[in-house]
Amino acid sequence: MAQSTSFQRILVPMDFSAHSRAAAVVAGDLAKQLGARIRFVTVLDVSDLRVALKARLHHFKTSAELRQAVEEWIREQYAAIEVTSGVPYTRTIERGVAEQQIVAAIKSYRPHLVVMGSSGLARRLPVGSKTAAVLRRSAVPVLVCPAKRD
Repeated sequence: MAQSTSFQRILVPMDFSAHSRAAAVVAGDLAKQLGARIRFVTVLDVSDLRVALKARLHHFKTSAELRQAVEEWIREQYAAIEVTSGVPYTRTIERGVAEQQIVAAIKSYRPHLVVMGSSGLARRLPVGSKTAAVLRRSAVPVLVCPAKRD
């Protein structure tokens, strides 16, 4: 007889794109139904300046102001994520190459499921390169979500 899988831990890579926000909603709904908990992982470039440019942040003059602007942007972005009420979640922020850090998070967190957006901020292809890399390298099931469509 086949062994059943219990989805108690869900990992959600979060780059704050429409696709990853949709994945957060799906993960929240699943977690509520399954009694699971969620861990969000955000991977930032090693350079705060690159993060700031991608996020269109400006009005900083020093490295300390730049770091503070990036940290505030992250707080604002996480505050805007819709997580189903009552679902426990944590978040972690890593620095480095996104697909490598996501695979490392899969190894360390040991989720039963990864729920991620089909593409990130670039949105050039139906499945982004980071999503494709995670699909190839993940040892656990990956549910890929498109952005919400009205």
